[in-house]
Amino acid sequence: MFDFLRKKSFWTILITALLLLVVMELSSSNRQEITILERFVRDSYTPLQKGIDKLQALNDRINLIIAQKKNMEGQIAELKMQNNQLSMENQQLRENKSEVERLRGLLTYKQSQEHQYDLEAARIIARSPNNWYKIITIDKGSENGITGGMPVINPDGLVGRVVSVSTNSAQIWLITDREMAVGAILQETRETRGIVEGMGENGALRMINIPYYSQVKVGEHVVTSGLSETYPPGIHIGSIQEVKKESNGLVLSATVSSAVDFNRLEEVLIIKKYNNE
Repeated sequence: MFDFLRKKSFWTILITALLLLVVMELSSSNRQEITILERFVRDSYTPLQKGIDKLQALNDRINLIIAQKKNMEGQIAELKMQNNQLSMENQQLRENKSEVERLRGLLTYKQSQEHQYDLEAARIIARSPNNWYKIITIDKGSENGITGGMPVINPDGLVGRVVSVSTNSAQIWLITDREMAVGAILQETRETRGIVEGMGENGALRMINIPYYSQVKVGEHVVTSGLSETYPPGIHIGSIQEVKKESNGLVLSATVSSAVDFNRLEEVLIIKKYNNE
């Protein structure tokens, strides 16, 4: 009947249970004193626990730093994107402002010349890559009443003349071309009549056939003489930069600085009709 008392497994389980009960009793919270064994275990475990706590705290700080860094990187990326967007918008606003100022100046000049000229404003849409100072293309043509031979100006002065026209575009021959020639006169003295011609790629102008006795001076303004059917009188061409005597000694020539900055030319005015009375 009591054969189980002879089995080792029974006694092992019983002893283990008793030891657990003793340990539970000894480690219960209502005891004020602890055993030497408990004190040894606790003293041995405390540094390990402190180390684990420090590692845990360090790990928490590292995770926090990583999270903050990722958050900061995200904010920096977003700020960079916003900065790029604002830079693009700012550039567009500057471009729009510049265009508005140019068009306002063009409109003001056009209105001031209504009594003298019938002007058509046009935008430059192309330049010949091989003839930078020779040919430009504008966005107005025969549909706008433009025909070949019409003079072209801007508020600063003479630009050139129309050489070919299509329905919605036209090509302008610039006065800086070597083949261009314009009858000119000194605006202040009115005493000297000559011809202004282009000098090609450098964009400069030259006034030729000036009488040797002329008192032409550096800084004097040169305007169209009006002695042709193409160009009305009094359009500003440029100013005298240098005067020299030609080798034959009979005439003078002068370098003329163009009134128009062809490198910055974006809009022009075509004179469709002018009052020549």
